[in-house]
Amino acid sequence: MTSTKLARYYDTLDSAERLSLVLAACARGDDVEHGRLAGSAPSVTWNVPHTFGRALALLLLASHQRMKRLELAGLFLRARAVADQMEGENAERMTNVAGVYGYLFCAQSEGWAQFCEVERLDPTVCEQASPGADLLNIAAGEAEAFGFTEAQTRDHLKREGKADPDALLTAASVEAQVREGFRILLGRWE
Repeated sequence: MTSTKLARYYDTLDSAERLSLVLAACARGDDVEHGRLAGSAPSVTWNVPHTFGRALALLLLASHQRMKRLELAGLFLRARAVADQMEGENAERMTNVAGVYGYLFCAQSEGWAQFCEVERLDPTVCEQASPGADLLNIAAGEAEAFGFTEAQTRDHLKREGKADPDALLTAASVEAQVREGFRILLGRWE
C-alpha cells in the first residue's frame, strides 16, 4: 500500500498501528510520512506534575548513557580477555585496544557524573538496581587499573594513525553532549 492510499486511513489507526507505522517510516528515513502519521494522531491530555518533562528527559538520557557505558564496558572487557589469550605483538596490540576502550569507558562515565553533579543529581540512585550494574562496577575497577589515560590514548592514536587524536572523546565533551541533549528534550517537554 502506498503512503497516499494509507493516508486515507490515518483516522482509523489505533495507537499500536500508528506507532508501528511511525517507527517503520523512521527506519526507512521517510520524514514526510513520519510527519503525516504523527501529525494526524489524535491528541490526548494528561495532568502530570511539573517535574514530568524534566524527569522524562533525564530518564531518556540516563538510559542512553547507561547503554553507551555498557557497550564500552563489554568492548573493554572483551579486548582484555582476548589480549590475555594472545602472545607477543598481537597481545600487545590487543592490550592497547583494551587500554583505549578503558579510557573511553572512564571518559563516558566521568562525563555523565559531571552532568549529574551540575544538575544536583545522584547518578547512582537507579544505577545499582538496574540490570548491568555488576558489569559496570567490574568494568569501572578494571578500566581504572588497566585503561589508558587521556594522554596515553592520544599518543596511541597518533602512533597508529587510525583516528584523529584531537577528536578524542573526553569527559568534558561527553558532559557537553549530554547537556545539549537535555536542553533539547527540555525544550520539547517543559
